[in-house]
Amino acid sequence: MMYVKVVNAIKKTMIYTHEDFVLDLDNATKAKLYFKENLIFMGDGYRAIRMLLRFTGNSQEVRKKFKSQLTLREKPRFNDIE
Repeated sequence: MMYVKVVNAIKKTMIYTHEDFVLDLDNATKAKLYFKENLIFMGDGYRAIRMLLRFTGNSQEVRKKFKSQLTLREKPRFNDIE
């Protein structure tokens, strides 16, 4: 006889709101950035976070929320060649 354990999957939602901006990171492949309910960007999550920072004037609240994502990004290993 075979027993099957039933597991309930809980979907964690990653939607961040700051002033008139909404950053939706629910989909692993495409982040969505909205301003006043209008989609302004859909694509890479890191780029969406950077855009949100730029549009909010480098808000400390936003920077604090996404600190781990921003610090994990690898710095370039090369310098500009003149």
